[in-house]
Amino acid sequence: MSLLDDVKSRLDIVEVVSGYTSLTQAGRNLKARCPFHSERTPSFVVFPERGSWRCFGACAEGGDAIRFVMKAENQNFAEALRTLADRLGIQAPSRRAQEAMNPLLRANEEVAKFYHKHLVDSEEGADARAYLEKRGVSTETASAFGLGLSPTGWEDMKNHLAGQGFTDAQMLQAGLLHRSEEGRTRDLFHGRLMFPIKDDGGHIVGFGGRELDGGQPKYLNTPQSPLFDKSTILWGMDVASEGIRLKDEAVIVEGYMDALMAHQHGFTNVVASMGTALTNQQVEHLTRLAKSYVLALDADAAGQEATLRSLKSSWKGVDNVRIALLPIGKDPDDLIRQAPDRWPDVIASAESKIDFFFRLLPPRYDLTTTEGQRTLTEELGPLVLDVQDSTEQDRHLERLGELLGVNRHTLEEVLQRQRQSVLRAATAKGQRQRGPDEPPKVQVAAAAFKQDQLEAYSLALLLRDPELKEVAEALQPEFFHESENREVYLKWAECSIIEELRELMDTPLREHLETLVDREFPSMDQKERTEALAHCVRRLEERHLREVRTQIATALSQAIEEGDDPSQVIEELRKQDERLREIHSTRVRRGF
Repeated sequence: MSLLDDVKSRLDIVEVVSGYTSLTQAGRNLKARCPFHSERTPSFVVFPERGSWRCFGACAEGGDAIRFVMKAENQNFAEALRTLADRLGIQAPSRRAQEAMNPLLRANEEVAKFYHKHLVDSEEGADARAYLEKRGVSTETASAFGLGLSPTGWEDMKNHLAGQGFTDAQMLQAGLLHRSEEGRTRDLFHGRLMFPIKDDGGHIVGFGGRELDGGQPKYLNTPQSPLFDKSTILWGMDVASEGIRLKDEAVIVEGYMDALMAHQHGFTNVVASMGTALTNQQVEHLTRLAKSYVLALDADAAGQEATLRSLKSSWKGVDNVRIALLPIGKDPDDLIRQAPDRWPDVIASAESKIDFFFRLLPPRYDLTTTEGQRTLTEELGPLVLDVQDSTEQDRHLERLGELLGVNRHTLEEVLQRQRQSVLRAATAKGQRQRGPDEPPKVQVAAAAFKQDQLEAYSLALLLRDPELKEVAEALQPEFFHESENREVYLKWAECSIIEELRELMDTPLREHLETLVDREFPSMDQKERTEALAHCVRRLEERHLREVRTQIATALSQAIEEGDDPSQVIEELRKQDERLREIHSTRVRRGF
């Protein structure tokens, strides 16, 4: 993990800002007099859930925690990062530690080639090749995804890497070997169909192995290693991210073969959860790429339960999540292979999250009993109240009322009292934990810890193609969430060549620059790159305007509550709405 990633993974925007100014609670957010200028009425708001701040007064700007420290301490990006690292007790990784990661990546790359060659050329690979043919995987797809076969021998891979100069210690650290209690080492994978697992940058960080002879476990993944953290990676994201952006929709399947078959048939916005329920980190990664999400997990009872657990945990609070209704007995791999023309219809007809809950939960409870009615109300009630569209909320209140045999208006009153009771209990618990005068400590959303993919893609395009500079004229620094992306953009605007840009940057920012420069792209001509960047710029502006609009609405609500004149805030809100309508009109005319 880089110093930048390490710092951002531990940052709490509330803790950072409260070190400079006194914050008071204002609904879900916090407010204060702006620390950057004199004012009588607080115009500075901190948004803990988004890990950001904004001044609605003389400053008229905002950003993340790093941007705040840059402004508060009058520091550049690298200085602010070091300031925060010192406060968090984080030591900057030495160059030696960073260089130690390179052999692990090289080992994985070499192993992937070894496994692929064994699949393609060896006699032992015949059964695996037949298996892939039976499953409908083309030779081109197997090659594009680097599928391989681990030999049945216990030390074949180990001996191959040793011949390439890699040590046992490096192989163990990369998660390629297993060490017995007696201290002997052997290959972790043997006799399995191998799926390389890549990070967003296309680096192989681990492997998934499927058994082919009925052994157990059916799937075996690389253990946790300095390179591989299963909770943060979605299989296929390195090739699916662009398809997700362009469709503004991510489809999540369960297994490697599901995603593989989707991509083989041209459905390029599909990623796999590698057989586990999605984590918060994975969900928040997806929310950076798209606004719509479809879970297409297996239709059997286990798949339905996995979907239910995921919706209650990782997807909680995320809007526009839908669930694909797969034919009974079919997983995505089967459906796409046998009837690929049906897949788009299955995704398009996916049901909403709340409809899924209404279908799955009521049959579980005896609604003729008070206990059954109470449990279902506790399960479904909060979901109904969270529906933003008033017409839709009314419809679901009617549905729940009919199930419970309760008048719709009576039910709404019960649910509102239930919600208030929960909020009071949570508030009381928070006060007991932190004391009556201490502001709540809300952790920054994990999404803020990960590089913003839309921003990174836009910058990578600009760095790759200097001719796109004209297209980027509409791109503004405030469109960037992440301070590191904002700084790269500002310095890029000053330079004409990439070498000059590197010279302008200190080490942490230069490291971030290199990840952008090394980013892999699908093959695109000049026109396609221009259209891709224009699309990204419009999406970044739209995102920025929507967030500012939300923040202005918060300020308006506070102004009305406190009896202040809201006319200036209302006018600003009107301007934001007008610009959003213009962007929407442009997107409709251009077809995206």
